[in-house]
Amino acid sequence: MAPPPPRPRVCAASPLECDDLLAEILLRLPSHPTRLLRASLVCRRWRRLLRDLAFLSRFRAFHRTPPVLGLYRVSPRGCRAFLPVGEPADCVPAGRFATPDPDSWFHFGCRHGRVLLRSRPGWLQFLVWDPLTGHRRCVRIQRLPRYVEACHATALGDQGGLDRRQGSFRVAFVFTGGGRASACLFSSETGAWGRLIRAEVLCSPVDSRPVALAGNALYWLLLDGGILQLHLGKQRLNFVEPPPRAQIMYPNNVQLFEAESGVLGFVGVKEYSLHLWARAVDSDGTAEWVLRKIIDLDGFAMLPVVSYLSVPVLPFQIVGVDEGGSFAFIWTALGIYMVFLNAAVGAPLFKKVSDAQLLEVVRPYSSFYVAGGVGGGEGEGDCGSIETET
Repeated sequence: MAPPPPRPRVCAASPLECDDLLAEILLRLPSHPTRLLRASLVCRRWRRLLRDLAFLSRFRAFHRTPPVLGLYRVSPRGCRAFLPVGEPADCVPAGRFATPDPDSWFHFGCRHGRVLLRSRPGWLQFLVWDPLTGHRRCVRIQRLPRYVEACHATALGDQGGLDRRQGSFRVAFVFTGGGRASACLFSSETGAWGRLIRAEVLCSPVDSRPVALAGNALYWLLLDGGILQLHLGKQRLNFVEPPPRAQIMYPNNVQLFEAESGVLGFVGVKEYSLHLWARAVDSDGTAEWVLRKIIDLDGFAMLPVVSYLSVPVLPFQIVGVDEGGSFAFIWTALGIYMVFLNAAVGAPLFKKVSDAQLLEVVRPYSSFYVAGGVGGGEGEGDCGSIETET
């Protein structure tokens, strides 16, 4: 009897042929903007998977902190340009992030993938703009009290999904004058401003330096060196003391940021070093400032002292911190440098990102970016209004 014919061999399916397993692998790609782009060029199947909104939402949740894509260079005259960060082959296209109508809008800050602009001149209108989707929404203020001396604001976005065209956001607006501080929150979901929040004690005017988000609170520097806190949950204004002797140790050369563990951070320049403080809270609820790290800046010690508006300044100034608290940006007479605040021992500490020689403030822009992965388009939403006392 003849033996039975051999059965055909069944080859085991490759793990890469299963969309679920492939997604788990691609999910662990670095969050750098070009990694997903390059992977999407492998084949149509990979491209379809990488541009799926569900995958992109998981990618954001997995990596949590978005990478810094570039810097908006801001001077008293307005936003000069968007400066991509990275090597030429890895940079995002600068034109995609160009500020709309810079003669009419003043750049005020970046957070959660959105840019907040205010009208020029005056404070009666904000524009919340998402460079990746192109979506814009106008938020108006009806009028301000006569006693107002200084104002500040920031936008808070919904990070739940990558399709942000319908995502909700809030605008936090604070103004000071006559020793008083007040704040109000705008919600895109209601299209209206909430109640006016007042501080219970007197304070100096709010400073123009960027706001910090740490935990569930926003923090602004005041001109006298103090810190104004807006608790978003309790909707209450409080005052926070800066680190000990901060005004003497770091005269007008400081920034607030979110430190590790989501607490408020404070970075100041002392001579040729960066001092990184964190406002730690113990088990009893008592908060105190702790000096966590000192970063040596001796490499810039040979730079000459320069003048800004006829006033001599140190050869370097801290001009920005990214929203994740990972990088500080310092201006020098040779250009702008990125300082890696969490660099491992032996790793590079500095990276030059611009040859700009004029002293400017920078607004770091962070987001997860996939070229062509998110729909564009522009839209104008409804404009809210805020009533304040005269």
